[in-house]
Amino acid sequence: MKQTINSRPKGAGRSPKNSKRRLLEERLTAAKRLRAVEDARFRARQAQGKLRRFVSANFRKQEVIDALALRRGECNRCGACCEILFKCPFLKKHTDGTSTCGIYEDRPNQCRLFPIERRDLDEVRGQCSFYFIEKPIKLERAS
Repeated sequence: MKQTINSRPKGAGRSPKNSKRRLLEERLTAAKRLRAVEDARFRARQAQGKLRRFVSANFRKQEVIDALALRRGECNRCGACCEILFKCPFLKKHTDGTSTCGIYEDRPNQCRLFPIERRDLDEVRGQCSFYFIEKPIKLERAS
């Protein structure tokens, strides 16, 4: 078989620079795809958490009371809980980095009680200042 001037054997003429660039582009594309999948999973967990908190706050009140007995800390007014899945239209952000609720006195139970469980803190990616203890502390009578 004769080889013409314009035809090259397969793989000939590719520079190492082009191969490296192509490999880098493939790795970046794969990383971007992985981030998109991780973000979708995170959003799905947030949606599940919103539904779980709604049901708990409105229909499983004793379970919520028991869970809140393990919660400690105070709200740092970061507003992260008001931006789970979407930004609440009543959230007001201030220039000092804090936020307030426009309907604070009338806010829904699931907002009022956030976080109900330790796993709720994962949905705000560690911005919340609340934390949970393992078991409630029983106080003894003073003698």
